[in-house]
Amino acid sequence: MTQDGPATDARLTCATERAGVGVKMPWFRTVLCAATILAIPPPALASEAATAVVDQARADCRAFEDGVLETTDEAITLIDLTGDGRPDELVDAAGFHCSSGNLFCGTGGCPVTAIVDGAPTEFLAKGWTVVDWGPLSVLLLQVHGSACGGTNLRTCVEAVVWSEDGFRSVRSE
Repeated sequence: MTQDGPATDARLTCATERAGVGVKMPWFRTVLCAATILAIPPPALASEAATAVVDQARADCRAFEDGVLETTDEAITLIDLTGDGRPDELVDAAGFHCSSGNLFCGTGGCPVTAIVDGAPTEFLAKGWTVVDWGPLSVLLLQVHGSACGGTNLRTCVEAVVWSEDGFRSVRSE
């Protein structure tokens, strides 16, 4: 955890751990995580866009009863979102904790900011994972049930893919 310091200590999270994939054999999980880490080298510094997201959260936390922001290792994840083989960033506010209250997440989930080529796109999600589907990297977002015509209790998933210059989904907004 970092405590109210610069947002430049982002670390790579094993994609299987972040996605909640349970592997029962510890040695296999270690090999799988090592392969993921070797495939995409960890950043020396978070990007300017990722730093800006964390810095804004830090300012919001401080503005609310002089809170102190803590971030977990899962707050910033490097992962290929465009299918080009290069790491992009996901900043997940589920990894933010403000000492003065829960400012970032609610019944609809938490802000998840996808950063591609320095440009941020924000989603609201209860969880996420990325799956490779042929040449596509598909970002699956667990969203509020109202997006599927129900209530928060209804399970609902949105799939988004990178195409040309932005994320695309069948949902139009």
